[in-house]
Amino acid sequence: MRAIYLIARREYLSYVATWGFWLGLLSVPVFATLGASIPGWIESSQPTRYFAVIDETGMGLEQVIRDRRVEARREAVRDQVETLTRFIGEEAERQAALDAFDANPNTSQAASDAFEAVGFPGLGENLDLEGRDAVMVGAPGADLNDLRPYISGDATIETSEGPRALYAAFAFRPSDTHPLEVVYLSENVTNRDLRNEIVRIVREHLRDQALLERGLTAAEVDTLLGLRLDVTSLLASPDADADTEVTTLDRAPFIVAIILGFILWLAIFSVANMLLTSMIEEKGGKIIEVLLSTARFHEILIGKLGGVAAMSLTLFAIWGVVGGVLTALGGAALSTVNPDLVGVLGVVFDPVLLGAALIFFIAGYLMYGAIFLAMGSLCDTLQDAQTLMSPVIWTLMLPLLFLFFSLEASDSTVVRIASWVPVWTPFVMMARLPADPPLWEVLGAGALMVFTTVLVLWAAAAVFRQGALRQADADTVRRWFKLGGKKG
Repeated sequence: MRAIYLIARREYLSYVATWGFWLGLLSVPVFATLGASIPGWIESSQPTRYFAVIDETGMGLEQVIRDRRVEARREAVRDQVETLTRFIGEEAERQAALDAFDANPNTSQAASDAFEAVGFPGLGENLDLEGRDAVMVGAPGADLNDLRPYISGDATIETSEGPRALYAAFAFRPSDTHPLEVVYLSENVTNRDLRNEIVRIVREHLRDQALLERGLTAAEVDTLLGLRLDVTSLLASPDADADTEVTTLDRAPFIVAIILGFILWLAIFSVANMLLTSMIEEKGGKIIEVLLSTARFHEILIGKLGGVAAMSLTLFAIWGVVGGVLTALGGAALSTVNPDLVGVLGVVFDPVLLGAALIFFIAGYLMYGAIFLAMGSLCDTLQDAQTLMSPVIWTLMLPLLFLFFSLEASDSTVVRIASWVPVWTPFVMMARLPADPPLWEVLGAGALMVFTTVLVLWAAAAVFRQGALRQADADTVRRWFKLGGKKG
Protein backbone atom coordinates (compact mmCIF):
# COMPACT_ATOMS: atom_id res chain seq x y z
CA MET A 1 0.00 0.00 0.00
CA ARG A 2 2.89 2.36 0.80
CA ALA A 3 4.35 1.83 -2.67
CA ILE A 4 1.00 2.72 -4.26
CA TYR A 5 0.83 5.89 -2.14
CA LEU A 6 4.37 6.95 -3.02
CA ILE A 7 3.84 6.38 -6.74
CA ALA A 8 0.49 8.20 -6.63
CA ARG A 9 2.08 11.13 -4.75
CA ARG A 10 4.92 11.25 -7.24
CA GLU A 11 2.47 11.35 -10.17
CA TYR A 12 0.32 13.96 -8.43
CA LEU A 13 3.18 16.31 -7.62
CA SER A 14 4.77 15.87 -11.04
CA TYR A 15 1.70 17.63 -12.47
CA VAL A 16 0.51 19.92 -9.67
CA ALA A 17 3.93 21.32 -8.79
CA THR A 18 4.42 22.77 -12.28
CA TRP A 19 3.54 26.02 -13.97
CA GLY A 20 1.73 24.07 -16.67
CA PHE A 21 -0.86 22.79 -14.20
CA TRP A 22 -1.77 26.24 -12.96
CA LEU A 23 -1.72 27.72 -16.43
CA GLY A 24 -4.03 24.92 -17.54
CA LEU A 25 -6.25 25.59 -14.53
CA LEU A 26 -6.54 29.22 -15.58
CA SER A 27 -6.83 28.53 -19.30
CA VAL A 28 -10.13 26.62 -19.06
CA PRO A 29 -12.28 29.54 -17.83
CA VAL A 30 -10.33 31.95 -20.04
CA PHE A 31 -10.86 29.94 -23.19
CA ALA A 32 -14.45 29.12 -22.22
CA THR A 33 -15.10 32.86 -21.96
CA LEU A 34 -13.35 33.46 -25.27
CA GLY A 35 -15.33 30.69 -26.93
CA ALA A 36 -18.58 32.23 -25.77
CA SER A 37 -17.50 35.76 -26.75
CA ILE A 38 -15.82 35.23 -30.11
CA PRO A 39 -19.03 34.68 -32.14
CA GLY A 40 -20.39 37.96 -30.80
CA TRP A 41 -17.13 39.75 -31.49
CA ILE A 42 -17.03 38.44 -35.03
CA GLU A 43 -20.62 39.51 -35.62
CA SER A 44 -20.14 42.98 -34.14
CA SER A 45 -16.83 43.57 -35.95
CA GLN A 46 -18.23 42.94 -39.42
CA PRO A 47 -18.24 46.06 -41.59
CA THR A 48 -21.55 47.59 -42.59
CA ARG A 49 -22.82 45.89 -45.71
CA TYR A 50 -24.22 48.37 -48.20
CA PHE A 51 -26.52 47.02 -50.88
CA ALA A 52 -28.61 48.46 -53.68
CA VAL A 53 -31.87 47.42 -55.34
CA ILE A 54 -32.84 47.84 -59.00
CA ASP A 55 -36.56 47.34 -59.57
CA GLU A 56 -37.42 46.65 -63.21
CA THR A 57 -40.97 45.50 -62.43
CA GLY A 58 -42.52 48.85 -61.62
CA MET A 59 -43.99 47.39 -58.40
CA GLY A 60 -42.21 49.80 -56.06
CA LEU A 61 -40.19 46.98 -54.48
CA GLU A 62 -37.36 49.29 -53.44
CA GLN A 63 -39.66 51.22 -51.11
CA VAL A 64 -41.34 48.00 -49.94
CA ILE A 65 -37.96 46.58 -48.90
CA ARG A 66 -36.98 49.79 -47.15
CA ASP A 67 -40.26 50.02 -45.19
CA ARG A 68 -40.35 46.37 -44.20
CA ARG A 69 -36.76 46.41 -42.98
CA VAL A 70 -37.55 49.41 -40.77
CA GLU A 71 -40.62 47.58 -39.48
CA ALA A 72 -38.63 44.41 -38.83
CA ARG A 73 -35.99 46.36 -36.94
CA ARG A 74 -38.68 47.95 -34.78
CA GLU A 75 -40.16 44.53 -34.01
CA ALA A 76 -36.71 43.19 -33.11
CA VAL A 77 -36.09 46.08 -30.72
CA ARG A 78 -39.55 45.60 -29.23
CA ASP A 79 -38.72 41.93 -28.60
CA GLN A 80 -35.51 42.99 -26.85
CA VAL A 81 -37.50 45.41 -24.69
CA GLU A 82 -40.01 42.67 -23.83
CA THR A 83 -37.26 40.18 -22.98
CA LEU A 84 -35.36 42.58 -20.74
CA THR A 85 -38.44 43.79 -18.91
CA ARG A 86 -39.29 40.21 -17.95
CA PHE A 87 -36.35 40.39 -15.53
CA ILE A 88 -37.29 43.78 -14.11
CA GLY A 89 -40.75 43.41 -12.67
CA GLU A 90 -44.17 41.86 -12.88
CA GLU A 91 -46.59 41.68 -15.81
CA ALA A 92 -47.93 45.20 -15.13
CA GLU A 93 -44.46 46.77 -15.46
CA ARG A 94 -43.72 44.80 -18.62
CA GLN A 95 -46.97 45.89 -20.23
CA ALA A 96 -46.32 49.52 -19.23
CA ALA A 97 -42.93 49.39 -20.98
CA LEU A 98 -44.45 47.90 -24.14
CA ASP A 99 -47.25 50.48 -24.16
CA ALA A 100 -44.68 53.29 -23.89
CA PHE A 101 -42.69 51.74 -26.75
CA ASP A 102 -45.74 51.37 -29.00
CA ALA A 103 -46.79 54.97 -28.39
CA ASN A 104 -43.65 56.43 -29.98
CA PRO A 105 -43.02 55.78 -33.71
CA ASN A 106 -39.34 56.68 -33.35
CA THR A 107 -37.67 53.38 -32.48
CA SER A 108 -34.65 54.85 -30.69
CA GLN A 109 -36.75 57.18 -28.54
CA ALA A 110 -39.39 54.50 -28.02
CA ALA A 111 -36.86 52.18 -26.38
CA SER A 112 -35.80 54.90 -23.97
CA ASP A 113 -39.45 55.68 -23.20
CA ALA A 114 -40.12 52.01 -22.49
CA PHE A 115 -37.40 51.65 -19.88
CA GLU A 116 -38.06 55.04 -18.40
CA ALA A 117 -41.64 53.88 -17.76
CA VAL A 118 -40.32 51.13 -15.47
CA GLY A 119 -37.60 53.18 -13.79
CA PHE A 120 -34.56 52.26 -15.95
CA PRO A 121 -34.13 55.27 -18.27
CA GLY A 122 -30.60 54.43 -19.45
CA LEU A 123 -31.11 50.78 -20.30
CA GLY A 124 -32.34 51.45 -23.83
CA GLU A 125 -28.94 52.81 -24.83
CA ASN A 126 -27.50 49.27 -24.78
CA LEU A 127 -29.89 47.93 -27.44
CA ASP A 128 -29.07 47.50 -31.10
CA LEU A 129 -31.36 50.27 -32.30
CA GLU A 130 -29.88 51.08 -35.68
CA GLY A 131 -29.49 47.62 -37.15
CA ARG A 132 -26.60 48.76 -39.32
CA ASP A 133 -25.35 45.29 -40.22
CA ALA A 134 -26.81 45.88 -43.71
CA VAL A 135 -27.83 49.28 -45.08
CA MET A 136 -29.81 49.88 -48.26
CA VAL A 137 -28.56 52.71 -50.51
CA GLY A 138 -29.67 54.13 -53.81
CA ALA A 139 -28.40 52.25 -56.84
CA PRO A 140 -25.49 54.14 -58.51
CA GLY A 141 -26.45 52.72 -61.90
CA ALA A 142 -29.35 51.65 -64.09
CA ASP A 143 -28.57 47.90 -64.25
CA LEU A 144 -26.39 45.27 -62.64
CA ASN A 145 -23.57 45.74 -65.13
CA ASP A 146 -23.32 49.37 -64.03
CA LEU A 147 -22.98 48.20 -60.41
CA ARG A 148 -20.21 45.65 -60.93
CA PRO A 149 -17.36 48.21 -60.45
CA TYR A 150 -18.93 49.30 -57.17
CA ILE A 151 -19.08 45.71 -55.90
CA SER A 152 -15.52 44.91 -56.97
CA GLY A 153 -14.25 48.06 -55.25
CA ASP A 154 -13.09 49.82 -58.40
CA ALA A 155 -15.73 52.47 -57.66
CA THR A 156 -17.24 53.58 -54.35
CA ILE A 157 -20.41 55.14 -53.01
CA GLU A 158 -20.65 57.94 -50.46
CA THR A 159 -21.88 56.83 -47.03
CA SER A 160 -21.90 58.21 -43.50
CA GLU A 161 -18.68 56.25 -42.96
CA GLY A 162 -17.04 57.71 -46.04
CA PRO A 163 -16.44 56.11 -49.45
CA ARG A 164 -17.39 52.42 -49.43
CA ALA A 165 -17.82 49.59 -51.90
CA LEU A 166 -21.15 47.90 -52.44
CA TYR A 167 -21.52 44.54 -50.71
CA ALA A 168 -24.33 43.30 -52.96
CA ALA A 169 -26.99 44.32 -55.46
CA PHE A 170 -30.45 42.95 -56.27
CA ALA A 171 -32.29 43.21 -59.56
CA PHE A 172 -36.02 42.40 -59.73
CA ARG A 173 -37.24 41.59 -63.23
CA PRO A 174 -40.52 40.44 -64.79
CA SER A 175 -40.77 36.71 -65.43
CA ASP A 176 -43.02 34.65 -67.72
CA THR A 177 -43.08 31.60 -65.41
CA HIS A 178 -42.87 33.17 -61.93
CA PRO A 179 -44.23 36.30 -60.25
CA LEU A 180 -40.82 37.87 -60.83
CA GLU A 181 -37.14 37.04 -61.22
CA VAL A 182 -34.57 37.93 -58.56
CA VAL A 183 -30.93 38.35 -59.59
CA TYR A 184 -28.37 38.64 -56.79
CA LEU A 185 -24.85 39.98 -57.32
CA SER A 186 -22.11 39.89 -54.66
CA GLU A 187 -18.46 38.95 -54.30
CA ASN A 188 -19.30 37.03 -51.13
CA VAL A 189 -20.53 33.69 -52.45
CA THR A 190 -20.81 31.92 -49.07
CA ASN A 191 -22.96 34.19 -46.90
CA ARG A 192 -26.64 34.13 -47.84
CA ASP A 193 -28.13 36.03 -44.91
CA LEU A 194 -28.81 39.26 -46.79
CA ARG A 195 -30.04 37.46 -49.89
CA ASN A 196 -32.47 35.34 -47.85
CA GLU A 197 -33.73 38.39 -45.95
CA ILE A 198 -34.54 40.41 -49.08
CA VAL A 199 -36.11 37.44 -50.87
CA ARG A 200 -38.28 36.75 -47.83
CA ILE A 201 -39.45 40.38 -47.70
CA VAL A 202 -40.42 40.39 -51.38
CA ARG A 203 -42.13 36.99 -51.09
CA GLU A 204 -44.21 38.19 -48.14
CA HIS A 205 -45.15 41.36 -50.03
CA LEU A 206 -46.28 39.34 -53.06
CA ARG A 207 -48.33 37.09 -50.78
CA ASP A 208 -50.02 40.10 -49.18
CA GLN A 209 -50.78 41.58 -52.60
CA ALA A 210 -52.27 38.31 -53.80
CA LEU A 211 -54.65 38.25 -50.81
CA LEU A 212 -55.66 41.87 -51.43
CA GLU A 213 -56.38 41.09 -55.07
CA ARG A 214 -58.76 38.35 -53.96
CA GLY A 215 -60.99 40.88 -52.22
CA LEU A 216 -59.60 40.97 -48.68
CA THR A 217 -59.09 44.32 -47.02
CA ALA A 218 -55.73 45.36 -45.61
CA ALA A 219 -57.07 44.86 -42.08
CA GLU A 220 -58.29 41.37 -42.95
CA VAL A 221 -54.92 40.50 -44.45
CA ASP A 222 -53.14 41.69 -41.30
CA THR A 223 -55.56 39.70 -39.16
CA LEU A 224 -55.17 36.58 -41.27
CA LEU A 225 -51.38 36.71 -41.39
CA GLY A 226 -51.15 37.70 -37.74
CA LEU A 227 -52.94 34.62 -36.45
CA ARG A 228 -51.14 33.25 -33.44
CA LEU A 229 -51.87 30.28 -31.21
CA ASP A 230 -51.77 30.66 -27.45
CA VAL A 231 -49.55 27.71 -26.54
CA THR A 232 -49.11 26.65 -22.92
CA SER A 233 -46.78 23.84 -21.87
CA LEU A 234 -47.83 22.18 -18.62
CA LEU A 235 -45.77 19.98 -16.34
CA ALA A 236 -46.81 16.33 -16.57
CA SER A 237 -45.40 15.20 -13.22
CA PRO A 238 -48.06 13.76 -10.86
CA ASP A 239 -47.17 16.14 -8.01
CA ALA A 240 -47.54 19.28 -10.17
CA ASP A 241 -50.63 21.48 -9.99
CA ALA A 242 -53.12 21.23 -12.84
CA ASP A 243 -52.07 24.58 -14.33
CA THR A 244 -48.32 24.53 -13.54
CA GLU A 245 -46.43 25.63 -16.65
CA VAL A 246 -43.04 24.42 -17.88
CA THR A 247 -40.40 27.04 -17.14
CA THR A 248 -36.71 27.56 -17.85
CA LEU A 249 -36.02 26.01 -14.46
CA ASP A 250 -37.64 22.76 -15.65
CA ARG A 251 -35.55 22.67 -18.83
CA ALA A 252 -32.27 23.62 -17.16
CA PRO A 253 -31.36 20.13 -15.79
CA PHE A 254 -31.38 18.65 -19.30
CA ILE A 255 -28.99 21.30 -20.60
CA VAL A 256 -26.76 21.07 -17.53
CA ALA A 257 -26.59 17.27 -17.89
CA ILE A 258 -25.47 17.57 -21.50
CA ILE A 259 -22.78 20.07 -20.50
CA LEU A 260 -21.61 17.84 -17.65
CA GLY A 261 -21.50 14.87 -20.01
CA PHE A 262 -19.30 16.83 -22.41
CA ILE A 263 -17.05 18.00 -19.54
CA LEU A 264 -16.70 14.37 -18.44
CA TRP A 265 -15.73 13.35 -21.95
CA LEU A 266 -13.19 16.16 -22.23
CA ALA A 267 -11.71 15.48 -18.80
CA ILE A 268 -11.43 11.71 -19.25
CA PHE A 269 -9.89 12.02 -22.68
CA SER A 270 -7.41 14.66 -21.50
CA VAL A 271 -6.16 12.87 -18.39
CA ALA A 272 -6.04 9.47 -20.10
CA ASN A 273 -3.90 10.99 -22.84
CA MET A 274 -1.62 12.43 -20.16
CA LEU A 275 -1.15 8.92 -18.75
CA LEU A 276 -0.24 7.63 -22.20
CA THR A 277 2.40 10.26 -22.92
CA SER A 278 3.94 10.11 -19.43
CA MET A 279 4.17 6.31 -19.66
CA ILE A 280 5.97 6.50 -23.01
CA GLU A 281 8.39 9.11 -21.65
CA GLU A 282 9.15 7.06 -18.53
CA LYS A 283 9.66 3.93 -20.58
CA GLY A 284 12.02 5.73 -22.94
CA GLY A 285 13.93 7.29 -20.03
CA LYS A 286 14.30 3.95 -18.19
CA ILE A 287 12.32 5.39 -15.25
CA ILE A 288 9.86 2.51 -15.41
CA GLU A 289 12.73 0.09 -14.77
CA VAL A 290 13.64 1.97 -11.60
CA LEU A 291 10.03 1.81 -10.43
CA LEU A 292 9.90 -1.92 -11.17
CA SER A 293 12.89 -2.46 -8.90
CA THR A 294 10.97 -1.03 -5.93
CA ALA A 295 7.29 -1.80 -6.61
CA ARG A 296 5.08 -4.45 -8.16
CA PHE A 297 3.29 -4.10 -11.48
CA HIS A 298 -0.17 -3.59 -10.05
CA GLU A 299 1.17 -1.05 -7.53
CA ILE A 300 2.66 1.03 -10.33
CA LEU A 301 -0.54 0.82 -12.37
CA ILE A 302 -2.83 1.75 -9.46
CA GLY A 303 -0.45 4.41 -8.21
CA LYS A 304 -0.31 6.14 -11.59
CA LEU A 305 -4.07 6.01 -11.98
CA GLY A 306 -4.56 7.33 -8.46
CA GLY A 307 -2.07 10.18 -8.81
CA VAL A 308 -3.52 11.55 -12.03
CA ALA A 309 -7.06 11.04 -10.70
CA ALA A 310 -6.16 13.11 -7.64
CA MET A 311 -4.78 15.81 -9.92
CA SER A 312 -8.04 15.84 -11.90
CA LEU A 313 -10.13 16.00 -8.74
CA THR A 314 -7.99 18.93 -7.58
CA LEU A 315 -8.89 20.77 -10.77
CA PHE A 316 -12.58 20.01 -10.31
CA ALA A 317 -12.46 21.07 -6.66
CA ILE A 318 -10.88 24.43 -7.47
CA TRP A 319 -13.30 25.06 -10.34
CA GLY A 320 -16.18 24.00 -8.11
CA VAL A 321 -15.20 26.40 -5.31
CA VAL A 322 -14.72 29.29 -7.73
CA GLY A 323 -17.98 28.45 -9.50
CA GLY A 324 -19.81 28.20 -6.18
CA VAL A 325 -18.55 31.60 -5.05
CA LEU A 326 -19.47 33.22 -8.36
CA THR A 327 -22.89 31.56 -8.28
CA ALA A 328 -23.51 32.76 -4.74
CA LEU A 329 -22.54 36.32 -5.65
CA GLY A 330 -24.49 36.21 -8.90
CA GLY A 331 -27.49 34.63 -7.20
CA ALA A 332 -27.60 37.40 -4.61
CA ALA A 333 -27.63 39.98 -7.39
CA LEU A 334 -30.18 38.13 -9.51
CA SER A 335 -32.52 37.54 -6.57
CA THR A 336 -33.20 41.27 -6.50
CA VAL A 337 -34.12 41.19 -10.20
CA ASN A 338 -35.90 37.87 -10.64
CA PRO A 339 -35.86 35.14 -7.94
CA ASP A 340 -36.62 32.44 -10.53
CA LEU A 341 -33.15 32.87 -12.04
CA VAL A 342 -31.54 31.78 -8.77
CA GLY A 343 -33.19 28.39 -9.20
CA VAL A 344 -31.66 28.04 -12.65
CA LEU A 345 -28.19 28.66 -11.20
CA GLY A 346 -28.94 26.15 -8.44
CA VAL A 347 -29.42 23.39 -11.03
CA VAL A 348 -25.73 23.62 -11.90
CA PHE A 349 -24.88 22.57 -8.34
CA ASP A 350 -27.59 19.94 -8.00
CA PRO A 351 -26.00 17.30 -5.69
CA VAL A 352 -27.67 14.46 -7.60
CA LEU A 353 -26.19 15.52 -10.94
CA LEU A 354 -22.80 16.34 -9.44
CA GLY A 355 -22.72 13.06 -7.50
CA ALA A 356 -23.56 11.10 -10.66
CA ALA A 357 -20.92 13.05 -12.58
CA LEU A 358 -18.30 12.12 -9.97
CA ILE A 359 -19.19 8.42 -10.10
CA PHE A 360 -19.23 8.36 -13.89
CA PHE A 361 -15.92 10.25 -14.04
CA ILE A 362 -14.21 7.74 -11.74
CA ALA A 363 -15.50 4.74 -13.70
CA GLY A 364 -14.79 6.28 -17.10
CA TYR A 365 -11.37 7.49 -16.02
CA LEU A 366 -10.37 4.08 -14.66
CA MET A 367 -11.49 2.37 -17.86
CA TYR A 368 -9.84 4.68 -20.33
CA GLY A 369 -6.89 5.50 -18.08
CA ALA A 370 -6.03 1.81 -17.72
CA ILE A 371 -6.38 1.31 -21.49
CA PHE A 372 -4.09 4.23 -22.27
CA LEU A 373 -1.54 3.14 -19.67
CA ALA A 374 -1.50 -0.35 -21.16
CA MET A 375 -1.02 1.10 -24.63
CA GLY A 376 1.76 3.34 -23.34
CA SER A 377 3.58 0.34 -21.89
CA LEU A 378 3.61 -1.27 -25.34
CA CYS A 379 5.00 1.76 -27.15
CA ASP A 380 8.47 3.28 -27.25
CA THR A 381 7.45 6.40 -29.19
CA LEU A 382 4.34 8.51 -29.76
CA GLN A 383 4.35 7.33 -33.36
CA ASP A 384 3.86 3.76 -32.16
CA ALA A 385 1.06 4.91 -29.88
CA GLN A 386 -0.79 6.65 -32.68
CA THR A 387 -1.20 3.39 -34.57
CA LEU A 388 -2.86 1.77 -31.53
CA MET A 389 -4.92 4.78 -30.47
CA SER A 390 -7.17 5.05 -33.54
CA PRO A 391 -9.80 2.50 -32.40
CA VAL A 392 -9.88 4.04 -28.91
CA ILE A 393 -10.20 7.57 -30.30
CA TRP A 394 -13.14 6.57 -32.51
CA THR A 395 -14.74 4.78 -29.56
CA LEU A 396 -14.41 7.97 -27.53
CA MET A 397 -15.75 10.19 -30.32
CA LEU A 398 -19.02 8.33 -30.87
CA PRO A 399 -20.70 9.22 -27.55
CA LEU A 400 -20.46 12.91 -28.49
CA LEU A 401 -23.09 12.28 -31.17
CA PHE A 402 -25.40 10.65 -28.65
CA LEU A 403 -24.85 13.53 -26.22
CA PHE A 404 -26.11 16.15 -28.63
CA PHE A 405 -29.06 14.08 -29.87
CA SER A 406 -30.11 13.03 -26.38
CA LEU A 407 -31.33 16.55 -25.54
CA GLU A 408 -34.40 16.05 -27.71
CA ALA A 409 -34.41 12.26 -28.01
CA SER A 410 -33.43 10.90 -24.60
CA ASP A 411 -36.11 8.21 -24.96
CA SER A 412 -34.79 7.06 -28.34
CA THR A 413 -34.08 3.34 -28.51
CA VAL A 414 -30.65 4.05 -29.99
CA VAL A 415 -29.74 6.44 -27.16
CA ARG A 416 -31.01 3.94 -24.57
CA ILE A 417 -28.93 1.15 -26.11
CA ALA A 418 -25.89 3.44 -26.24
CA SER A 419 -26.21 4.11 -22.51
CA TRP A 420 -25.77 0.35 -21.93
CA VAL A 421 -22.45 0.23 -23.79
CA PRO A 422 -20.03 0.29 -20.81
CA VAL A 423 -17.40 2.51 -22.45
CA TRP A 424 -20.14 5.06 -23.32
CA THR A 425 -22.25 4.74 -20.18
CA PRO A 426 -20.52 7.56 -18.22
CA PHE A 427 -21.41 10.12 -20.89
CA VAL A 428 -24.74 8.97 -22.34
CA MET A 429 -26.34 7.95 -19.04
CA MET A 430 -25.27 11.29 -17.58
CA ALA A 431 -27.27 13.03 -20.30
CA ARG A 432 -30.29 10.76 -19.72
CA LEU A 433 -30.57 11.27 -15.94
CA PRO A 434 -32.82 14.38 -15.98
CA ALA A 435 -35.37 12.42 -18.05
CA ASP A 436 -35.77 10.02 -15.11
CA PRO A 437 -34.89 6.74 -16.82
CA PRO A 438 -36.16 3.59 -15.06
CA LEU A 439 -34.16 2.77 -11.97
CA TRP A 440 -33.43 -0.73 -13.24
CA GLU A 441 -31.76 0.76 -16.32
CA VAL A 442 -29.57 3.07 -14.27
CA LEU A 443 -28.57 0.29 -11.87
CA GLY A 444 -28.15 -2.28 -14.63
CA ALA A 445 -26.04 -0.07 -16.87
CA GLY A 446 -24.05 1.08 -13.83
CA ALA A 447 -23.38 -2.50 -12.72
CA LEU A 448 -22.30 -3.46 -16.24
CA MET A 449 -20.02 -0.40 -16.31
CA VAL A 450 -18.41 -1.36 -12.98
CA PHE A 451 -17.93 -4.97 -14.10
CA THR A 452 -16.34 -3.78 -17.34
CA THR A 453 -14.09 -1.39 -15.41
CA VAL A 454 -12.82 -4.25 -13.25
CA LEU A 455 -12.30 -6.43 -16.33
CA VAL A 456 -10.43 -3.64 -18.14
CA LEU A 457 -8.21 -3.05 -15.10
CA TRP A 458 -7.37 -6.76 -14.92
CA ALA A 459 -6.59 -6.96 -18.64
CA ALA A 460 -4.65 -3.68 -18.57
CA ALA A 461 -2.54 -4.99 -15.67
CA ALA A 462 -1.64 -8.08 -17.70
CA VAL A 463 -0.73 -6.02 -20.77
CA PHE A 464 1.12 -3.49 -18.60
CA ARG A 465 3.24 -6.28 -17.15
CA GLN A 466 4.18 -7.59 -20.59
CA GLY A 467 4.90 -4.13 -21.96
CA ALA A 468 6.92 -2.94 -18.97
CA LEU A 469 9.10 -6.06 -19.16
CA ARG A 470 9.46 -5.48 -22.93
CA GLN A 471 7.99 -8.90 -23.61
CA ALA A 472 5.41 -7.23 -25.88
CA ASP A 473 5.27 -4.03 -27.91
CA ALA A 474 3.23 -2.30 -30.63
CA ASP A 475 4.51 -4.75 -33.26
CA THR A 476 3.20 -7.61 -31.14
CA VAL A 477 -0.30 -6.17 -31.31
CA ARG A 478 -0.05 -5.59 -35.05
CA ARG A 479 1.13 -9.17 -35.61
CA TRP A 480 -1.74 -10.46 -33.49
CA PHE A 481 -4.24 -8.61 -35.69
CA LYS A 482 -2.56 -9.93 -38.83
CA LEU A 483 -2.78 -13.51 -37.57
CA GLY A 484 -6.40 -12.93 -36.62
CA GLY A 485 -7.11 -11.66 -40.11
CA LYS A 486 -5.57 -14.71 -41.76
CA LYS A 487 -7.56 -17.08 -39.62
CA GLY A 488 -10.76 -15.23 -40.46
